[in-house]
Amino acid sequence: MSFEEKTSEIEQGLKCQGCGAILTYQPGTSYLECSYCGTRNEIADPIAENGHIESTDYKVFGQAMEGVADERYSYLAEVVHCSNCGANSRLNPHVTADLCAFCASPLVIDHQQKRIVKPHGLVPFSVDYKNAFGLLTQWAGKIWFAPNDFKRIFNSRNDRLKGVYIPFWSYDADVHSDYVGSRGEYYYVTRTRRNSDGETEEYEERRTNWYPASGSIYSQFKDIVISGSTSLPEKFSDKIGPWNLGYLKPFNEQYLSGFIAETFSVDHVKAAETARTVMDREIERQVENDIGGDTQDIDSIDSDFKSIKLKYILLPVWLSAYQYKGKSYQIMVNAFNGKVYGQRPYSFWKIAFLVLAIIIILYLLSFMG
Repeated sequence: MSFEEKTSEIEQGLKCQGCGAILTYQPGTSYLECSYCGTRNEIADPIAENGHIESTDYKVFGQAMEGVADERYSYLAEVVHCSNCGANSRLNPHVTADLCAFCASPLVIDHQQKRIVKPHGLVPFSVDYKNAFGLLTQWAGKIWFAPNDFKRIFNSRNDRLKGVYIPFWSYDADVHSDYVGSRGEYYYVTRTRRNSDGETEEYEERRTNWYPASGSIYSQFKDIVISGSTSLPEKFSDKIGPWNLGYLKPFNEQYLSGFIAETFSVDHVKAAETARTVMDREIERQVENDIGGDTQDIDSIDSDFKSIKLKYILLPVWLSAYQYKGKSYQIMVNAFNGKVYGQRPYSFWKIAFLVLAIIIILYLLSFMG
């Protein structure tokens, strides 16, 4: 199928059969809806093998990504680059002007098509715009020491709350680990010392007997999720998670209609290094449990990683980016479970007045005492 034929097929799938307008996906449903005439088009999802989305062998995927030419793992889409924050996002074909969802800067949309990596699947939006905005408003109302005009900025820019699919990599692996270390077992001896009154008292001093330990463990990892985005704050996925990948759907562009989809800026190789660090920490914990005793000392762990597989997936957030005194801030809502995480400015004067008030109160209390 040619590019023109593929593009026409996608656009037809997004058009209302009643009036021809562009349909958008309705969070929490299985259909696209026309905002003009109310026509609903059901999304026909392919059935995932064995009831779930299969991961791809790491080496096979890496070979397919050389040039991103394999149509099984890539597709053509319009991607716009933000010159301010560097985010690369897939927009809907009918969008002619927009602001960057990550930094609120104007985007230059040139309607250039490129081949990008096709996700294995995505978790569709469950939280709609109205509920997401309500959650953000609640969050803003609870923060302390924000500048007085913070809420005015936020409320005046509620149109900048955008639905965004964030790229993630999910890794599976089977790992055999051999370890060498020591097991420590506590015992106590009675000692004497003088207390602050000069009297002699007894106390128990803890000591440790160490015994050599070695062995092997088998670890099976499933869905170690690593962010593929550099446009959001570091560790944001930990703050806004966890994600339930049991709700993954096979990738279907209809779920993207009405939303932005960021393309990854952290590739599967770099993300695999982070996933390896996560797995290594868990393996170390398992080794400590296997050694047993009261405390453990690990000399070495030799791990053999096998059956490494991955999935490239998109996960949904509602994102509000705003600028305050020249600095960009982001607030986001997990569009699956409603969890909110945000950055915010602090008012120097509010904090200073609080400290001054505390000093004055303490000063007055000293006189009353």
